[in-house]
Amino acid sequence: MNLSEARRRAAERLRASGTEYPEREAEFLLAEAARIDRSFLAAHPFLPLEDSAARRLWEMTERRFGGEPLQYILGSWEFYGRSLDVAPGVLIPRPDTEILVEHALTFLPSSGRFLDWGTGSGCITLALLSERSDLTAVAVDANALAVSLTWRNLKLHGLLSRCFLWHSRTPQDIPAGDGEFDLVVSNPPYIPFPLISGLPREVRKEPLSALDGGEDGLLWYRALFGWAPAKLRKGGRLLFEIGDGEQGEQLVQIAPSSMEFEGIFHDLSRKPRAASWLRV
Repeated sequence: MNLSEARRRAAERLRASGTEYPEREAEFLLAEAARIDRSFLAAHPFLPLEDSAARRLWEMTERRFGGEPLQYILGSWEFYGRSLDVAPGVLIPRPDTEILVEHALTFLPSSGRFLDWGTGSGCITLALLSERSDLTAVAVDANALAVSLTWRNLKLHGLLSRCFLWHSRTPQDIPAGDGEFDLVVSNPPYIPFPLISGLPREVRKEPLSALDGGEDGLLWYRALFGWAPAKLRKGGRLLFEIGDGEQGEQLVQIAPSSMEFEGIFHDLSRKPRAASWLRV
């Protein structure tokens, strides 16, 4: 069996499971199983597939057929042009979150210091530190697995020396003085708990703690609004990822008077995806 035939068979199996992009995912799985680049696969479609690689491919295909996220199966994923390790038990980086990086880069001053609350895989921190060599960070997560994964990703990219990692179950635990940060950035859990059971099955394979925003989805926004202003320098910013619908407008209503609303930013699909406030 050659590479092209293996890809076709894997795609057929994934299509039967309802996978949205079976051909694309089959290509990712085949490249990982055969330990080749996807560009090599495109250039050599008729190259024979070794038996050991075929076994790996079918094993991974069956895992995906069963609903395991593609990123967990591959063990890595790209965010803001860089490859990160990903692992079960930690939220998977998504392209939508890149909008936080884009705006944070414009907000942060020279030699700026930021806090990434709910860092997950460390994707936001890693992207910002990689893009700007003058920045330093504190990355925080309540999930010990996430802190460990962030450490691994920062080490992989040579960025550990510019980031302090902290395992914390509440924002109040973070060891930082008042007025210390130029930016607090966060992709907090924001899915209303009653809606979680209706999420796609692969999303429900991700940790509940990274999804559950309480009954109305605003639980962690309230916590951060109560804590972050004191940690921000005047002129510093609070930058959130937000959910679809009216969540941005709801946040405007609960924001403290010390924070001036700046705007809601939309992703490439024109959905509201981020919002920022200025410390006055």
